[in-house]
Amino acid sequence: MKHRQLPLTVVAAVLALTALAGCGGSSDPVHTVRSAARTTLGLTAQSTLSLTGAQLFGGAPGTIVGRAQYSFPKGLGYAALQVPAHGARPSGTAYLVFLPARLWSKPVVSSALPEGDLWISARFADPESTGSTPVALALETLNPQLLLHEIATGAVAARPSGHFVVNHVPFTRYVVSVDLARALEAPGTAGAFRAALQQQLSALRARQGTRSPALVQIVAGVDGTGRLAQLQASLPGSKLGTVQFGLWRFGSPIPLSLPLESQTVDIGPVWRGVTPASMFTGE
Repeated sequence: MKHRQLPLTVVAAVLALTALAGCGGSSDPVHTVRSAARTTLGLTAQSTLSLTGAQLFGGAPGTIVGRAQYSFPKGLGYAALQVPAHGARPSGTAYLVFLPARLWSKPVVSSALPEGDLWISARFADPESTGSTPVALALETLNPQLLLHEIATGAVAARPSGHFVVNHVPFTRYVVSVDLARALEAPGTAGAFRAALQQQLSALRARQGTRSPALVQIVAGVDGTGRLAQLQASLPGSKLGTVQFGLWRFGSPIPLSLPLESQTVDIGPVWRGVTPASMFTGE
């Protein structure tokens, strides 16, 4: 029997479908999202972010937006968040800088800071931090690396929830259940991430008791190349409502540029009255 050769266009279509099945069509959704989170954690990315229903800044603001860039392998990130006005406080931009063991914020106003200081920082040098510094969760909620880390280390269930397209890029949506206790005990959970996870866990257990599983849900979008480029979650205890990230421009260079020590006041020895809200507002 003589075999007929398939047209090249048909061969190309079959190969494309096979590739898509390998990236987004795994029979094990948990493996798919964990793998996508780990792949993304090896990259740099630009980001848009939004908060809906935030209570941290007073009043009932609508959607709060920001932009950011991250080098996930270095644990480095920079974010700018548009903080709404409240009472006599004007609206403005709060700037954040992330490193694994230290966080910085440049609040909207600096009148409450010592003269000459523009930045507030919190240190998390102890890998077994108790999470007593309350600002870790508020700041790390704006860092998608926290959600990526939680999925990579603590995802225990996931289910596909349809498909969507962003800027002509197709995604598969997954609803992921993360066990916070498992993520907290995973290797590599240290510094500010550890403190943020402990604060989430405490808030969740205060709400539902210690007998229930410590589960949070993250809605994740995996693109056709296996990157986790869309994230949405409402983190217990953060008071920042629902946070949503869109990651793009993967592989873009992210330079290291940290605030000057001469313009920084550390929470520990000086500014003991700091609250999560004041890290953004300066009040």
